Amino acid sequence: MEIAAKVVEKVMDLTFVVPMREIGYMWNCKQHVDKFKSEVQNLKDMKGRIQQKIELAKNKGDNLVHGVEDWINAATAEILKAEEFITEEEGNAKKTCFGIGLCGNWSTLHHYGKKATEETVPLTELQKRGTTYDNCEIAIHTPAPSQLDCYQNKHLDGINTQNSALGDIIAAIEDESIQIIGIYGVGGVGKTTLAKEVNSRVKSMFADVAFTTISKNFDVERIKNDTENARKRIMKGEKILIILDDVWEELNLDELCIPWGIQHMNCKILLTSRSKHVCENMNAQSVICVNSLPQEEAWILFKHVVGDKVETDTDLTSVAREVAKECGGLPLVINVIGKTLKNKGMSSWNATLTQLQKNALKNKDVDATIETVYDRLKLSYDYLKNEARWCFLQCSLFPEDSKILLEDLVIYRVGLEKSKEVESIEDVRSTVQNAVNILRSYGLLLDANMENGYSEYFIRMHDVCRDMALLIANEGSTNHFLVMAGEGLTEWSPRNNIQQSYTGISLMRNRIRKLPEYHISFPHLEAAYLQGNDLRSISDEFIEGIKNARVLDLANNDISSLPQSLTMLSQLRMLNLKGNKYICEISIIGELKGLEILILNDTGIQEVPECIGQLVNLRRLEVADCVRLSYIPPDVISKLGRLEELRIHFTVHCKEVHECLAAVNCLSKLTCLKLMVPSLRDIPEDFSFDKLKVFSINIGRDDRSFDFGYVWNLKRHLALNMDYLVLPFFKWMKKLIEISRPSISLSKIENLNNVIPDLDQEGFINIERIGLVSCKNVTCVVDKCDWEGNANEKFLREVKRLSLVELDKLEVLWKCPDEFISLTNLVNLYIAVCGKLVRLFPMSVAQGLVSLKEVYIGSCRNLEEVIWGETETDEVIVFPCLTTIGLHRCYKLKSFYSGGSCSIKYPSLVKVTLYSCPKMEMWGHGSHETPKLKFVNNVPLDGHYSINDAIVKVSMAQKLAYQN
Repeated sequence: MEIAAKVVEKVMDLTFVVPMREIGYMWNCKQHVDKFKSEVQNLKDMKGRIQQKIELAKNKGDNLVHGVEDWINAATAEILKAEEFITEEEGNAKKTCFGIGLCGNWSTLHHYGKKATEETVPLTELQKRGTTYDNCEIAIHTPAPSQLDCYQNKHLDGINTQNSALGDIIAAIEDESIQIIGIYGVGGVGKTTLAKEVNSRVKSMFADVAFTTISKNFDVERIKNDTENARKRIMKGEKILIILDDVWEELNLDELCIPWGIQHMNCKILLTSRSKHVCENMNAQSVICVNSLPQEEAWILFKHVVGDKVETDTDLTSVAREVAKECGGLPLVINVIGKTLKNKGMSSWNATLTQLQKNALKNKDVDATIETVYDRLKLSYDYLKNEARWCFLQCSLFPEDSKILLEDLVIYRVGLEKSKEVESIEDVRSTVQNAVNILRSYGLLLDANMENGYSEYFIRMHDVCRDMALLIANEGSTNHFLVMAGEGLTEWSPRNNIQQSYTGISLMRNRIRKLPEYHISFPHLEAAYLQGNDLRSISDEFIEGIKNARVLDLANNDISSLPQSLTMLSQLRMLNLKGNKYICEISIIGELKGLEILILNDTGIQEVPECIGQLVNLRRLEVADCVRLSYIPPDVISKLGRLEELRIHFTVHCKEVHECLAAVNCLSKLTCLKLMVPSLRDIPEDFSFDKLKVFSINIGRDDRSFDFGYVWNLKRHLALNMDYLVLPFFKWMKKLIEISRPSISLSKIENLNNVIPDLDQEGFINIERIGLVSCKNVTCVVDKCDWEGNANEKFLREVKRLSLVELDKLEVLWKCPDEFISLTNLVNLYIAVCGKLVRLFPMSVAQGLVSLKEVYIGSCRNLEEVIWGETETDEVIVFPCLTTIGLHRCYKLKSFYSGGSCSIKYPSLVKVTLYSCPKMEMWGHGSHETPKLKFVNNVPLDGHYSINDAIVKVSMAQKLAYQN
C-alpha cells in the first residue's frame, strides 16, 4: 500500500503539479520578474548599508568580523549577474514582444518567468546570510599604534653601561620568579629609552606589551584605559608585560586594577622611576640602577650625535671632548648639547665649554641630583633667539607629556603680540614653525608620534625640559607662570598673596567646575588657559581679576552663558569658546572691539549675531561643526575687512549661503579659507580662489574625513564627496586646478573612470596630492592607452602623496607606456581595499622612487607583487628614503620584489610589518640590504638573518595562525 501511494503521488506530481508550475512561469511572468527585481533592489540596499558600516570601521582602523567581506563580494557578484540577466532578457523580450505584459511569445514568457524565479533564490539566501551583518556590529576594535610601535631601536654599540643595564633588565624579565622589576636613575639618564629598548628585545616572549606614562600628577582613569586590554588578557591567563614609565610615588596596583601577586605571575611589571625607594616600596624584586655614562662612553654617544667631525677636525677634538665630559654622562644632556653645537663654529664651542665649567644655573629649590641636568640644558636655552625661547616656555604651560598642537601656539602668539608692526597670521605661523624646528633640532622638543599620520602638526616636551622651562620662566623678570595643568584639580582657590606677579596661568585639563567668586587680582596677567575643565559659568570676580588679559582659552568646557562682565576685558585679542555646546547667545562678544581671533566651533549657536560685525579688528574667525547653525548674515562678513583667515561650515543649502560667500569673496585681506558647503551651487560663479594662499574646500556630503580643521598650512585642498560630477562641475574644477593646483580628494563619485584625462589632463600634471575613496568605477589613475606624447611629458611627476581606498574596479595605476610615468617626487603611498590590483610598479618606474618614505598596502586580496620586472644581474638599485613598509591582509601576495637576482639597497628602512599575507615566503630574489632594519614584526635581524630569512619565519607563523 505504501509503495502504491508513492507511485500515485509521483503520477499526480508529473500529471498536474509540474505542468501547472511550468504554465505558472508563463502566465505569471510579470509577477516573477517584478519580484526578482524587487529582491535585487533589496540586496543592493542591504549591501549599501553593510558597506557603510565597513567603511566606518576601516576609517577607524578596526578589523572586520570574519565573513563580511566575503559576503560583500558574493553580493556584488550576484547583483552584477542579476543586472546582466535583466538587461539580456528584457532585450530579447523587446525583440519578440511589445512588452512583458503584452507579449504573445509563450516560449519567451516561460523562459523569462522561470529564469527570474530561479535567480531569485540566491538573492533571498544572500539576504538571509547578510541579516547578521546588517543588524549587528561588524567591526573588531583594533588599537592604534602605541609609543612602543613607533619606537626605533637605538644604536648602543660601545655604550656598555646601558648595554649592561639592558642585560640585567632582560634577565630579570626572563626570571619566572620575578614579577616586578624597577629601573631607577636621575632625570635624563635614559630610563624610558631603556624600557622601550627592552620591549623591542623581549616582546616576542609576551602575548602583548602595554605602555603607560604615569608622571608626577597622574590620572588613574587614563592609566586604567591604557592598560585595559592588557588587564583583560592577564585574567585570561596570557603572558603580558606592563611598563609603567616615570613613576614618582608609590602606586596602588589594586586601585589601578592591575592584576599582580602570586596568582598572576603571568603578568610582568616593569617600572621606571627617579627614586630607588619608589621601586622598593612597590615591591620590585629586582631593582636596577641606570648610571650616567663614564667619560669614554659619553664620548661615543656624543660622536653619534655630532658626527665624525669631532675627531677628524683636530682643532675641534680637544674642546669637543671637554664639552662631552661636562655633560655629566647624561644621554638627554649629551643629545641636547650635541645637537645645539652640531653646526656651530669654534667660538660657540669655546663659549659653551666656558659656560658649562661655570655651572650656570643655581637654585636651592632644585633637587641636587638633577641640578646638573638643568645647568647643562639651560645652556642650550641661552643659545635660542627670542621666538624660540617664547615657544619653549609656552610649551611648559601644557600638561606633562601632552601632545601640543602647533596651531595653538600660533593663536596664542597672535594674541600676545605687543609690537606695533603687525605680522600677518601666516607670518606668525612661519615664525612659530621655524622656532619649533630649532627646538626640535636641539632636542628641547620631541616629535609627538601621532597615530593618525599628522605628527608634523604636534610636538611634545620631555618632562625634564618642562621642569627646566618652568624654572627659567619663574626666575625671569618678564614671565611668571602659575601652572597647574593636568593635575586633576576639582577646584581652584588662589590666595591673595600670590596673585600679583603672574603673567600667565594654566589650569587646562583639570576637572574644575567653578572659578573663584571672591576678589582676586592678576594685574599683570596676559593669558589664562582654562580649556578642558568642567566649568559651567565664568564668575564676574574672575573676569575683573584678569581684566588686562590678552588671551582667554575656555575651549571644551560646559559653559552655557557668557557674563556681562566680559566687556571688562578691553585688551582681549584671542577668545576660544570651542566645544562649549550649550552656549547659544554670544551677542556680548560684540563689545570686545580688540578681538583678533574668535573661535566658535562646536558651540550651540543658531546664528552669528549682527553685532559680530562690530569686531572690525578680527583677523581670524572659526564657525565650524555648529550643528544648529542656520544663518550667517552676509553683512556681518562684509564688515570684517581685516579678516585674514576664515573657517566656516554650511551643512544646509540655502540662499543665504550663496550671499554669505559672495561677501567672503569681497574680503581683500583674506588669504586662508576653510569651507564646507553642500553643493557647488552655493559657491558664486565669480568666486575667486586665486587670491587665496591657503584653502580647503569640501563640497558635498558632510564628511569630516576630508576636513583638516587643525591643519592651517595645508596649502590648497579640494574635497568632493558626491555621486556624480556634472559638466558645470568639471568646468569649475578645471578652472580651479588651473589657477591653484590644489591637492584633490574624491569620494563616492560614480561617473569617474580615472583622474587623467577624465578630470583634467594638463592641470593634474602638477597636482601634489591625490586621494580617491569609494569611487566604484575607477579602473586606473592615468588612462592613456594610446598615448604617444612627448617623452619629456611625465604624468604624476609632481605627486607627493597618493591615496587609493576602496576602489573595487582599480586594475592598474596607469594605462599608458611606462616611460610616460614619473614618481620621483612620491613620498607617501597608501592603498587599501583595491581588490582587483594584481601588481603595482614595474622596475623601470620603481627605480625612480627616490623620494618614497612610507608605503602601506592593505586588504588588496588579489595583489601578488609590489615591484616586478627583470633587471641586469649585477645592477644595484637604491630606495634612499624608504623608511616604513606595511603589507596587511594581502592574501595572494608572494613577494615585495619578483624580478631577477639584482642587488637592492634600503639604507633608511627601519620598519616592516607583515600581517595576513599567508603566501608571502620571500621578500625578493637577489640581495636586499637593510642596515637599519632591526625587526620584521617580532623577528629580529641581528646580522645573521637577512630580510628574506625573517620573511620565512613570519610566513610560517602566519600560515599556522591562518590555518587555525
